[in-house]
Amino acid sequence: MNRAKKNFAYPIIDGGAISVREAKAQFSTLLGRAAAGEEITITWHGQPRARLVPVKVEGALLLLDRAWLKSMTVRKQGLNAEKLVRADRDARG
Repeated sequence: MNRAKKNFAYPIIDGGAISVREAKAQFSTLLGRAAAGEEITITWHGQPRARLVPVKVEGALLLLDRAWLKSMTVRKQGLNAEKLVRADRDARG
């Protein structure tokens, strides 16, 4: 007996609000929409209870240029910065 799969089409939310039941049924879709920048409000019994918003990704805190780091020398010891940092790290165990 062949059973045809039903294609469920969830409605596109115009106002950005969706009930908990619908949100549970299409969570992956909502997650993708939020990641794309959409803000979605989740309601419970018609009252807003939570908001699904995109995460703001910050850039890298520190970009390291190894060639520049190797070229820097510490005046008193004559070591370049990379060797000095490595020696300090190794000394701490």
